[in-house]
Amino acid sequence: MTKLADFQLEWTPKLNHQLEDDLTRASNDSDFSDMMKYAVLNGGKRLRPMLSLAVITCFGQKITPSLLKAATAVEWVHSYSLVHDDLPAMDNDLLRRGKPSVHAQFGEAEAILVGDALLTGAFHVLATANDSAVADEAISASELLTLSQILSVQSGGLGMVIGQVHDMYNHGQQSRVDERWLIDEVYTPKTGALLAFSALSGTRLAKSQDIGQTVQDRFDINSAMLTFGHDFGVAFQIQDDLDDFDQDDTENIMSLPHLIGIPAAIQKRDSYLSNARQMLADVSRHNPKFDRTLLDDFLNLIGDKV
Repeated sequence: MTKLADFQLEWTPKLNHQLEDDLTRASNDSDFSDMMKYAVLNGGKRLRPMLSLAVITCFGQKITPSLLKAATAVEWVHSYSLVHDDLPAMDNDLLRRGKPSVHAQFGEAEAILVGDALLTGAFHVLATANDSAVADEAISASELLTLSQILSVQSGGLGMVIGQVHDMYNHGQQSRVDERWLIDEVYTPKTGALLAFSALSGTRLAKSQDIGQTVQDRFDINSAMLTFGHDFGVAFQIQDDLDDFDQDDTENIMSLPHLIGIPAAIQKRDSYLSNARQMLADVSRHNPKFDRTLLDDFLNLIGDKV
């Protein structure tokens, strides 16, 4: 068992408990909060909040209740995006993780509103991250504001949403697609943005910018970890396309393996993984407390279909 597998075994139940607790209180209409729970807790590996927690741990910091809650905000955004992705106007999927998608289970209007509530609720989660914090473990108000600003950028019209907009061009309009456009305008914002946020938020929450650096050291750990998250995200999306190659072919979707071929797509995936590993090596050189083992395990998941 890898170090990451042990980490997931410990923290997945805690993440799910935090999500369920906050979702229960997300609405005074219990039927609607149950719909929200269905959208979020209906399977999933909690990859994005798990990445944030792993980064915090890699910098040698204790995961406190406030850090745990703050880390879950990105999962609300991710879950909302899946609910809206499945809608008839988007991908028109009736199944999500082997169960009826939210609109198939509850109705299209309800699914739209569930997604709306999850997106806005993510920022309430961040704003109330200190609700269970003890005196010396609270996240500063300025840091929570900064994380809210970054999450809004990475999830909105400069991030995930615009990636989804561009991804719609992949449906039956293949003449508009080329390799650079697909990576820069679809994969980077659609998948890379939230994973980049997860890596950066974990770094900021760990206060790593103040650990193991001198005034003369101009290396920007935040930027390096943002790049790590981006490269991991793009590699993750390429692998997802490789796994779904046959399905995308039947649905007339132009993914990278269809565009440049499977061997070239694998080579491109490995290039992004190599870049991500280089970022970890750079951070390790500039921060003596940084233990990259967990994050290397994240990268090693890609290609294993784990």
